[in-house]
Amino acid sequence: MKAKFISVLLTLAAITWSCSNAQNQNNNTAEPTTTTDAPDEADGRIVAGEEIEECDDEFEDCNCGEGEDFVPVTFKGDKPTIVDFARAYLSIEDMGEGYGGLRDAFERYEKGLKPEQGELIVDKQNGYISYTMDWSKVNPGDDQISINEMCYWNCKDGRHKIFVSNVKGMNNGKYYETEVTGLNFLCYDSQTKTMEWYSADQLGALVVAPDLCWPVQDRDNNSMSGEDWMKYNAIATLPRTGKNIKIDVADPSIPASKHRTCELVWNGNGFDKKFNK
Repeated sequence: MKAKFISVLLTLAAITWSCSNAQNQNNNTAEPTTTTDAPDEADGRIVAGEEIEECDDEFEDCNCGEGEDFVPVTFKGDKPTIVDFARAYLSIEDMGEGYGGLRDAFERYEKGLKPEQGELIVDKQNGYISYTMDWSKVNPGDDQISINEMCYWNCKDGRHKIFVSNVKGMNNGKYYETEVTGLNFLCYDSQTKTMEWYSADQLGALVVAPDLCWPVQDRDNNSMSGEDWMKYNAIATLPRTGKNIKIDVADPSIPASKHRTCELVWNGNGFDKKFNK
């Protein structure tokens, strides 16, 4: 699984999530955890469809559910929540240091404790989690901010759900790329109770730097420099409410006239790309 995981990370690096219901009543002086407690699937993004017996053609191998490419999801009740998906995802071996802060905060959340550092938002109602770490509050002069997000969508077949994790970082007001930044997608099968790795391309969600250049002649120029690639690198923001993922360029100083933005519009099985120009 490690090789495939690394491959997924590398594929999605150019595209650079979710818990609730904690009783945070200790005397910890760290930043508070923000939670929202309400019945799951209240938002349109995660309203499930009717259960069916057959697989949708969009999802191959959904009868397997075993082996190193499949992540088991354990839960209580009729169906998993974002908390269960997050727990399963963060338990994957070799997740890397980019998830360390979120993992620690999430483990404390499950014990009813506040995070020692950073801010954790757990919104079961909307199926969303985020963890933000402002390093300047630990080391004055360090301008780095790391952001982890998770959410999921229910597929129109009623059997599958698409879970996504998004990692991004900022330094001096600009986004930067590491070995873990970007989007990771997994497809959950309610019959096997496992998640399977999916690529952004499989779901129609692959956006790379040249896609965001403007005008067209720049976008079609195959000789983009490494510096330009980093400036136009695609950065994602997951929806806490609603259905669509927003994509913008890594360098916010690029004028609107010089770049495009994109929305990944949920279509029930994956995403359609909608550019602003």
